[in-house]
Amino acid sequence: MACADPFFQLDDQSFALQLQLEEIEAQRELQSGKWREDSPPDFALAFDDFEAELNKAIVLVEDLKFAHSIAKAVDSDAVAIENSRIEETQFIQDREFALSLNEDESLTVQDVTELPLMSRLGAGSTEWDYVLRATEASTLSIESSSTVAGPSAHYTLRQRAVLEHLPQLKVECSVCGDSVHPHSTVRLVCGDVYCKPCLKSFLLRVAKDESLFPPKCHRQPIDTSIIEADFSVEELAAYRSAELEFTSTDRVYCANPECAKFIPISQRSLDRASCEACGAGTCMHCKALAHDGVCPSDKARQSLIDLAVEQGWQKCFGCGEMVFRLEGCDHMTCRCSAEFCYRCGVKWKECLCGDWEPELRYQRAQLVVDREAPQPLAPAIRQQRVLAMEQELETNHECDHSGKFTKLAVSRRGNACEMCGTRHRKYILSCKRCHMLACEDCRRHRL
Repeated sequence: MACADPFFQLDDQSFALQLQLEEIEAQRELQSGKWREDSPPDFALAFDDFEAELNKAIVLVEDLKFAHSIAKAVDSDAVAIENSRIEETQFIQDREFALSLNEDESLTVQDVTELPLMSRLGAGSTEWDYVLRATEASTLSIESSSTVAGPSAHYTLRQRAVLEHLPQLKVECSVCGDSVHPHSTVRLVCGDVYCKPCLKSFLLRVAKDESLFPPKCHRQPIDTSIIEADFSVEELAAYRSAELEFTSTDRVYCANPECAKFIPISQRSLDRASCEACGAGTCMHCKALAHDGVCPSDKARQSLIDLAVEQGWQKCFGCGEMVFRLEGCDHMTCRCSAEFCYRCGVKWKECLCGDWEPELRYQRAQLVVDREAPQPLAPAIRQQRVLAMEQELETNHECDHSGKFTKLAVSRRGNACEMCGTRHRKYILSCKRCHMLACEDCRRHRL
């Protein structure tokens, strides 16, 4: 059943209330008798109170009717109302603009030059509001010998004069340290400010280095959509291809050694994978070039497996890559982000192998003590510190590096980052808990 129109319902209510008012007047006329003005009878007081309530109800109903009529008009004439509002706003802005040109009641050159200079903007809203105010000020007028009839200088020249006196508002990039205009920067979730070239360069590195994927800064993910507009079509395609590869758990690469491109699932069948880049086919079983008939045994792969067993290498359960350890505990993190025990290859924390091999822990303790000692130590003191460092490494070997890092001065040869292997000659960072060395780049993007 269709619902009645609320507007007509309110009309009915208003009519009923008016009838009741008329009924009160009729009852008053029927009443006879006289009484003192300051002492009316009870029925007269009742009529007065009832009349007052009816009048309040009538006002309420009329207000509701007016509100419904406005809502109905907005609903039916929304486009026309919006166009009218825009036109009215434009008229007001034009008038204010004309007044600012004729009367010079706006910002002056002296006002602009007295604004505080700022070479670097922080995260506070006050500083960014200042950028907005300065930008708006560039469209205002300056003092001149103008009259009511109009300014003596052309508005374009007056605007240029204001811009020349505005302070140079720039932001410092957290990566390269250059000062750039705010509109050429991006503020990440972690609070760091990147200039767009630095952020774009980092994301292109991510597409070539899986250890940096997914892109993050200080453990906070980076939304790549904020910089996509600065990518070329080829660069964006390369990043999306790498993103698809790095998130795949079953990877197949082109068997053509001159190509070796990743082959997505959409280009694979049960027995064969076709490479879009070079057109070569890859056998899904032996991962060699596609062939007819029964797949032969993969002698080369078996040779690699035998060598891995002989050398004590371990296979990542996540991506299947072979990894080897030079030093450190048994907790391994592959570049595909899979974590496993180096001794048995099982997913980390699902075996009973322990955390360290005693010999490797002792070697690591010696390395850290010798590296951090300002000068060669006496044998007894060195041995005491090595034993203490062993206990410390046993406790903190699974450090999540959330604490502060110490900036260490480096020797003439420099120190190598234990994450990426790059040698740095200015300084290196050392984790205060696990004593791992990391460069600024790895501290920001890998840890």
